Amino acid sequence: MDDYLKTLHLTEITPAEKHWLDERLSDMSVKERLILNGLTVYAPPKSGMDVVNLVQNIHDCDICFDIGKEDGLGVFVAREVECISQEYMGFIDTEKLAGKYMVQHPGVFVDGNYIEISEDGLWPYYDGTNLDQLTDDSWSVKLKLASSDHPEGVWLRLPDYQDANDGKPDEIKIALTALEALRVDECHVLEAKCILPHAGDLVSQYDSIADLIYDGNNLGYVLDERGQGMRMFMELFHGAMEYEGCTSLGEALDVAENLNRYELVPLSGLKEYAMGDLKKRGVKLSDAVAAAFDFEQYAADMIEKKGFVLSEDGQAYIGKIGAVPRHSMDTLHGMVLE
Repeated sequence: MDDYLKTLHLTEITPAEKHWLDERLSDMSVKERLILNGLTVYAPPKSGMDVVNLVQNIHDCDICFDIGKEDGLGVFVAREVECISQEYMGFIDTEKLAGKYMVQHPGVFVDGNYIEISEDGLWPYYDGTNLDQLTDDSWSVKLKLASSDHPEGVWLRLPDYQDANDGKPDEIKIALTALEALRVDECHVLEAKCILPHAGDLVSQYDSIADLIYDGNNLGYVLDERGQGMRMFMELFHGAMEYEGCTSLGEALDVAENLNRYELVPLSGLKEYAMGDLKKRGVKLSDAVAAAFDFEQYAADMIEKKGFVLSEDGQAYIGKIGAVPRHSMDTLHGMVLE
């Protein structure tokens, strides 16, 4: 059992809950750990079910990092949230500002941080039966970084949104503080994980930790935006990576930046695809012919001619818009020009 779980002195925990928590806690980032510490103070857990629910609530919460108590929270809010310039800070009653902030954002002080609880309170994600449905997939890259003072290392979870949040400390700053380092290039990577199955060995792909973090962040932003509402974004993204044979994070990012060049046709949507293709060609079928027409076979033939390939899971065809079909390329390569 994870040492952290032992400190909670739970009255009951099932083997499945213990296994799930051991896995989830094993690569939890410093920021996640700090928020979880706050949640266990805010709502002390008594069982494995309680802890699972607290873990699932981590990303509904936020952290005001390294602020001490109320006065420090007021300074933090003035500087990081309200963006008050330094010349006006002397006129701010920071404790009063902190009080108003805590009313609007209930939370708890733990280890010199203020942990904000979600506006909706703690949500009961786990009901005792749906453990297999609770996934940790809202990340792009996880790096276990070590420093000379902390060779055992800590986990960093990307993306980091410090720049997007007016400098409010996020994953990188919090991890560096734990490592007693000022810059990421003072650290080295002990372990690296990517949410994408075909990203390959991240450590061998980069000479610079900063470059790896930069690409990991960009991937995180892409995954968060989901193509700005693009239909079947993740299926298209994974299919396009398969089509291109991606084996690195850089290649995956290149595909992500050009995702509108690819097309995905689910097997369940072959009839719809065929009907759309026929409509584009100006072909109108009578009710009798439509009833006898093999739309799925027609779609499969059209897709094959375009050079689409079947995805690894066999659930969809993926192709590149405007690409020369692969069998046509093979024919071209076999020609002898005179």
